[in-house]
Amino acid sequence: MMMALVFMILLFMVSSTQGQEQHVFNVINARSETEEFNMTIVVDDNEYLHVYLNNKEGVVTLPEWVNYVDCPICVRVAESRRADLNNDIKLFSLETPEAKVPPEIKLYAKDEVKLGINNSLVCFVNNFFPPPVQVKWTKNDENIPKGVKVGQYATNSDYTFYRFSTLTFEPQEGDIYTCIVDHTALDEPLTRTWEFEVPPRASVGPAVFCGLGLTLGLLGVATGTFFLVKGTQCQ
Repeated sequence: MMMALVFMILLFMVSSTQGQEQHVFNVINARSETEEFNMTIVVDDNEYLHVYLNNKEGVVTLPEWVNYVDCPICVRVAESRRADLNNDIKLFSLETPEAKVPPEIKLYAKDEVKLGINNSLVCFVNNFFPPPVQVKWTKNDENIPKGVKVGQYATNSDYTFYRFSTLTFEPQEGDIYTCIVDHTALDEPLTRTWEFEVPPRASVGPAVFCGLGLTLGLLGVATGTFFLVKGTQCQ
């Protein structure tokens, strides 16, 4: 099978609406012969905006914990690059062999985990090629239909791709969450698991024994002092 994946990457700087701070926006448009992946904007190495070129609409895809940065010209830039991409796909798709790079996965909690307090699990799928990758979640081996968000594809500096998937959950003792990733370069899906473990309670035994020993020691000192004083008086 032959496949081409052509990238249009534009690096430029704009002034954000937040004071004089400067931000670097990477504009990425990737398309194969069979599927257009539209346009993804990456700001300061964070996936920022996904542009649907058919209706020229942009959807902000920044994680909830990343500050929003305004990019008023991003959609216009995306649309202007679409024609160039269509021409390039015809030129470079003739004899381009398919390349496959399997993904790597990291699974972690966004915030400090506390029993019964809502949190987010982040499944970071990185360094894979080509872009199609499937991500799903299970809880105690049961599929999770709600609370899952999947980001758009974005590229690394070596033109492999990465993608985030986040799951909103409420930690409970004994629950096991699994992120399952499938990709054309894998013989079988990759999995990463996360389990909430209640921190062990501090034992009260040593403190009790220490306190009891201290009390007995002080009592012994007081008793010894009493007899010492009595002995002195008798003399």
